[in-house]
Amino acid sequence: MRRSRMHVFIAAVVVLLLAAGPAGAADPALRLLLKKGIITQEEYDQALRETGQVAEAPPSKVEAATQAQAEPGAPAKATPTAKDADGDSTVDLGKGIKFGYDRGLYTQFKDKFRLKIRLRVQARFTDSQFNSAYNTFGDAKNYPAVSSTGVISATKHAEDLAFFGVHRTRLVFEGFAFSPDVNYFVQFRNDTADSPTQLGGARSTTQLYDAYLTLKQIPWANLRFGQYRTHFGRQEFQSSAFLQFVDRGLVAEAFVPNVIDRRDQGVTLFSDQAKYPVNYAFGVFNGVGINLNRLGLSTPGNANELMYVGRITADILGKPGYPEGDLANSQTSQLAVGASYGYNGGLQTNTTGAGSNNQISTAIASLGNGRLLNQGVVDIGTGGLDFILKYRGFSLQAEGFVRNMDTHDHSKQIGNATGYYVQGGYFVLPGKLEVVGRWSAMDPNTRAAQDLMTSGIGGLNWYLHGHEHKVQLDYGMITTRLSAADAGGAVSLLESRFRLQYTIVF
Repeated sequence: MRRSRMHVFIAAVVVLLLAAGPAGAADPALRLLLKKGIITQEEYDQALRETGQVAEAPPSKVEAATQAQAEPGAPAKATPTAKDADGDSTVDLGKGIKFGYDRGLYTQFKDKFRLKIRLRVQARFTDSQFNSAYNTFGDAKNYPAVSSTGVISATKHAEDLAFFGVHRTRLVFEGFAFSPDVNYFVQFRNDTADSPTQLGGARSTTQLYDAYLTLKQIPWANLRFGQYRTHFGRQEFQSSAFLQFVDRGLVAEAFVPNVIDRRDQGVTLFSDQAKYPVNYAFGVFNGVGINLNRLGLSTPGNANELMYVGRITADILGKPGYPEGDLANSQTSQLAVGASYGYNGGLQTNTTGAGSNNQISTAIASLGNGRLLNQGVVDIGTGGLDFILKYRGFSLQAEGFVRNMDTHDHSKQIGNATGYYVQGGYFVLPGKLEVVGRWSAMDPNTRAAQDLMTSGIGGLNWYLHGHEHKVQLDYGMITTRLSAADAGGAVSLLESRFRLQYTIVF
């Protein structure tokens, strides 16, 4: 009861602090921008209306001129405000040089170079309560702990958990070079491994997360190469900043095609989904996750293997895109379907010995794929189907997956894995308050009985400024069933989890 009261109190305080804003007077910063000529009177008034502030009388021309002259180093004449095609506020410095804000601070030189810098912070509070089986048996099959020496042990919880964490911190540099058709994207992360089921997934202090170039000269044949999210599935391809829940579901996490990470290093040919109703993507990758290749991981029989990923989508009604929820309050139905397939050949899953790698082993365990460990060299094929529907604040999406794994060592056999999730949401207050729910189920080994994993979760989202400034909370039950072969008797591991998260992207 103590923790229940605590997380309810924290949720209420955070929501009130973020939702409440000064309404009695105009923001001094806005007045300064107006005086400097950086924003127009129309933009000043619109900003006040959007933030619920009371408009003050704008400074007179004489007052503005007097104040400008009184400020040290003030120019004799303010630089006029420019508007670019996206409608963002831009300061034109002349000679083709611009500086402004458009979902990030940017600077641009003609149509030759553009650099935008963005920052994302997602701070989270988690309260998890476990049944006694989590301490008695623990989970050594799906989310096991993998030591630095490759020893696998059960993830156990002897007591409940309550903790804060900066779950994600991301720094992004993006833009174009030499031509608007040559795009680049570089992202660094510094994340806290704060999931109760992913204790083996500790991450480095700062890590290169994305680094890729996209050549867009041919709309139906864009070329991307580097390290990035593979075109597989719907939820895994979407940025974690644009989710309806605090995080992705266990099913989407587990069925990434390399069973390690949604990202990999490689090259992809794909069409521009903004231009066509039917789109494709086909990529070739190392198949071992981020910041790695197969050099040093190879054992006889897998030295020249790669991963292949393909996806096709069709916008049947409108263009719902990938961001979750119907923030736009679509007045016409938006419907899309997709299909994905990935084949990762020759992956070494052993936690010790030749070709093994601790980063790969812990990553496999952190995604709920612990049953794949120590199966030797394997060939993995993963397929998925998905759809999304949006209409007048209502949204519904679902994905289903099947994974087949062939072991090179035929003395080791493991069945297929299957899983699906269905999630939906509705905006009680259009564009502001959304109610969401999700059900997930996964069978990690179709040859074994009584090993089903399920999750039922509901939540609320308060959008302060779309997906890029929001407060989310969710609560649900995660059930992990262990068979008699796994635990000496049929056992159910139960976790009730409450999460509260604040997201800001700028």
